[in-house]
Amino acid sequence: MDVRDAAEAAAARASAPFLAKAGCIGAALALIGMLGLGTTTLIAGAAKKAADGKNSGGGCESPGLPNMNPGKVPAPILAQQIYHAKIIDEVAQKRGLPGRASLIALMTALQESGLQNLNHGDLDSLGLFQQRPSQGWGTPAEVTNPPVSAGLFFGGNKGRPPGLVDIPAWPMLEPGAAAQRVQRSLYPQLYATRRGQAEGVARNAGINLERLGSVTGQLPEWAQPTAPGETAPGECTPTGETPAGAPFHDAASDWPQEVKNRRSTEAAIAWAKEQPALNQKIWYRRCLEFAARVHGWRAAGVTSAITHYHVMPAHMKHPGSRDVPPGALMYWETRNPHGHVSVYLGDGMIISNDVARPGYVDVIPASDIESKWGGRYVGWAPPYFPKGA
Repeated sequence: MDVRDAAEAAAARASAPFLAKAGCIGAALALIGMLGLGTTTLIAGAAKKAADGKNSGGGCESPGLPNMNPGKVPAPILAQQIYHAKIIDEVAQKRGLPGRASLIALMTALQESGLQNLNHGDLDSLGLFQQRPSQGWGTPAEVTNPPVSAGLFFGGNKGRPPGLVDIPAWPMLEPGAAAQRVQRSLYPQLYATRRGQAEGVARNAGINLERLGSVTGQLPEWAQPTAPGETAPGECTPTGETPAGAPFHDAASDWPQEVKNRRSTEAAIAWAKEQPALNQKIWYRRCLEFAARVHGWRAAGVTSAITHYHVMPAHMKHPGSRDVPPGALMYWETRNPHGHVSVYLGDGMIISNDVARPGYVDVIPASDIESKWGGRYVGWAPPYFPKGA
């Protein structure tokens, strides 16, 4: 083991397996090159910087991997790794990507975060892949949402940095080299060292790394896959994020002037409240259409709830806000890539299809989407249907 390897191993034992693009161990290695420090000083400095990084994150993440052997990883850490590995592989399968893509992603996430969804990192790096919002990867909420961050890593996302499928002939590259082409780390050789560990995690997670698939994958309707952002086993809620199932409160419904519907807000809410009594089983997976009907339209003019939110003008979006005006549209990410939208009625209640009874609409607490249905709350927006018909 040379000095470089000793420093990395010591820092990994000291705290989370945290090595971002210009991270803790990289800083220590640069110091030894410039100052000629001894091995003992190098190890101590690297460990301190790793510990400082951990403390700055609010203590949400668990201690990192003590070694490269999955059989010796603490059970709470291994549970998180298996959980996140399955999410990454599920995204790859939905994209039609081969098992080799999952292998590369697992190697990358193990090196960057120890396969833990970190809410801190070098500079503004966050999440499983330590993606940086300032470099165009996405918002902090996006890069700390495991399925979204995995989709960003796999690539094909218009307007975002190149991902794996954007690299010509990526399956012909060594997995570590392919990871580096996406991440562009200052220490490219370290991704390859995670291959054995990634294969071990994949075995524990039941992931087939020999699975065949498409080199380019199939792009979903919205480039970033969506799914509930459940908390992994052993994880706590990231700092500053409202816990799932927290209550919602009323806010003033002062819509922007371009919001013009065929029903007034008051009439829309009154019409919505009448619908459950009709007992019509006609709304299965038609949440966006129903939301448009509430406001007087026959159709919204786009094909899915989450697409409707993403194309909403930026000044109309209220990500994560639980102060919601009656009549507003509330959006959730779900296991269905189309997501879910409901209309807020006030007093913490929404009208929603499929949640209480598949195919029917019911008035239910807004918090039920998270606490009972497994959705991840995205935010609210005014009832704006510029393509409504």
